Amino acid sequence: MDIGIGTKIKHVRELRNYTQDFMADMLGVSQSTYARYEKEDGDLTISKLQKIAEILDVKIEDLINFSDKYIFNNYASNQANQGYIVNQFSENEKKLYEDKIKLLEDKIIYLQQKAK
Repeated sequence: MDIGIGTKIKHVRELRNYTQDFMADMLGVSQSTYARYEKEDGDLTISKLQKIAEILDVKIEDLINFSDKYIFNNYASNQANQGYIVNQFSENEKKLYEDKIKLLEDKIIYLQQKAK
């Protein structure tokens, strides 16, 4: 059973930990108008849907094709793998993290020597 676009918007909003009030403010509509979008009672235009996708930081096609089955199956799969989640960092991000770790390690050594 396919869920409607309003329910998909609601699920992604909740995953982002955004309130209906926040979404309404960002869209320049009342909270009750925004709530109608999620209930599919309101006049949700393509331009409003695009703006919602931007606020939620997803592509409009990802929002339209959103399936909560993927989220929950992915979560269950990660739990089965002892909760480890593999992050895909770019080489630049890895280098930045490694540099930051090295800096903090050096700072610890410095502070330990200073305390003696």
